[in-house]
Amino acid sequence: MRLGLATDGFNPHGNLSTSHSIWPVVLIPYNLPPWMYMEQSSFILSMIIPGKRAPGNDIDVYLLPLIEELKELWNMGIKTFYSYGSEVFDMHVAILWTITDFPGLGTLSGWNT
Repeated sequence: MRLGLATDGFNPHGNLSTSHSIWPVVLIPYNLPPWMYMEQSSFILSMIIPGKRAPGNDIDVYLLPLIEELKELWNMGIKTFYSYGSEVFDMHVAILWTITDFPGLGTLSGWNT
């Protein structure tokens, strides 16, 4: 399975002077046809990072459980039932790319942008 990881912070109250931030982290499965994987029902909300400010370099602390799980799914895979062929196979997962704006890229990668 191929996934895209999308994240960006926003102010939930719509007021720029309010000191509150939310960073949703969404996984998008790209093994589906385009008309299916771009539907909101196909998105996987893996976590929401709330706080007074953007997580900055501390985003690693929040992403660590997700990264560990993705590494396990890449290395060992998980038994999956293929209903069309009526068989079980080991499904492996990989992140193809991340989707962010330019400031979000800096937060996600830990670089100054």
